[in-house]
Formats: sequence, structure tokens, C-alpha cells
Amino acid sequence: MIRGLLVLLALVTLSTALQCYNCGQVHNKPTDLQLGTFNKVIEKLHMKKCHEDRVLECKPHEDECQKVTLESTLGDRTAAPVSATVYKCGQIAKREKLCRTFKLSAHLMWHLKLEYCGVEACQGDVCFEP
Repeated sequence: MIRGLLVLLALVTLSTALQCYNCGQVHNKPTDLQLGTFNKVIEKLHMKKCHEDRVLECKPHEDECQKVTLESTLGDRTAAPVSATVYKCGQIAKREKLCRTFKLSAHLMWHLKLEYCGVEACQGDVCFEP
């Protein structure tokens, strides 16, 4: 009886885990250099380009889906900045510091400057815009 309850509890817990899109997309007709840089960045973040099936089960400590909007020249100093969107699992408690982390990581890992970064919480996957 107890074993049956534990199995049922485990199944309910697994089926109620938060799932979010885990992907990135760049907008505004990027140059080849910008697109290549963006692809390297999202690959390093263990993400891929956005498709309808890019949903990932979040870790237990991640309690919300997040949409991160970015703007950068992505290393192409001769081109206009492009906007990009990253969808990810995240934590409510760390949302306010996420852009600071992204800006620092972009600078240290790829020598990129993010001109803009904004984070918003999603209701499920409703903020995904293919």
C-alpha cells in the first residue's frame, strides 16, 4: 500500500514538472558574422535554434519560464545591432540579476557587449514567438 502511494506520488511529481522552451533566435536580418556568433553563444548555453519542439523539463529548483530579450552587434562592429530572444527555465529569485550575469558572461567569454537586456516571466510557454 505504501509502496503504491510512493509510486503514485512519484508519477504525479514527474508529470507536474515545469517545462519551458530552451532555445534562442536572432532577429533583424543578422550578418553572417552576427549569426555565427549567436549560434556559438546558444550552443555554449546548451541551447538550439527555436522550433516548436524545443521544450525542456526544468530542474526542480527552477520555478518559472523566462524570456530574455537582448540587443547587440554580436561582434560585428560594422553592422547595426540585432535583437535576439532566449527562452529558458529560470528562478524567480534570480530574475533581477540575470541580465547582469548575461552581460558579464558575454563580455568575459566572447568579448561581446550587450547594449540591452530585459527579462520577463512567462506563463507556461505563452511568450514563445516562433
